[in-house]
Amino acid sequence: MKVSRNDPFDLNLSVRGLGVSITYMHSDLYEYMYYLTFKRSMKSHSREFRNPWEQSIDHLDFFGQTDDPFVQNMYSATGKLIEAKYELCIRWGIDEEEDLINEDILVQSQRYQPYLLMFKRSKSYKKLLAYYERALTDFISCLYLYACAYTAQSFKIPQVLKKQFDLPEPEQLRLLNQDDNTVALLKDLISGLNQDLAALKILMDKKYKRRATGD
Repeated sequence: MKVSRNDPFDLNLSVRGLGVSITYMHSDLYEYMYYLTFKRSMKSHSREFRNPWEQSIDHLDFFGQTDDPFVQNMYSATGKLIEAKYELCIRWGIDEEEDLINEDILVQSQRYQPYLLMFKRSKSYKKLLAYYERALTDFISCLYLYACAYTAQSFKIPQVLKKQFDLPEPEQLRLLNQDDNTVALLKDLISGLNQDLAALKILMDKKYKRRATGD
């Protein structure tokens, strides 16, 4: 079964799909943090930590305390996603473990599915940074589409809302229904991730300028 823009609008089912999608997002960023950390700042431990799920790091603060600003950026974005998912679970009475094995909900999570890089271990540090920028950009776009659907109360998202996304913040979020608690939650999450994306671009610009000047 596939999702379609013509599907009847089911808010409860869609929000649960959104919750699963957010779980996939912060799990994806966990892998980025893991591999980048053991490719550079803690490279001496790379043989001990080769798989993020088999040799897992259970306390994410570990990544926030590294000296790698790119990993710290990912840690910031991951924290925002986890907090939003927690709020979503509280407000909607979501049992995350049950939703992750529910076929109907898993299908719903694919409605606006962002790009997820499956095989990160073989990628270089530089390539992982480029993929991370793409991932963060896609996450923001995905969350915006959910907010549009909840604003329109339909999976047929009006073009005026889609086009609004191309405007700079806060204009891009102006037409969203902020009286809806779930839309407001998504709006705050999108704004936070936009800040992380802007900070990431500054870091990458500095990195490549130093490389170009040989510093």
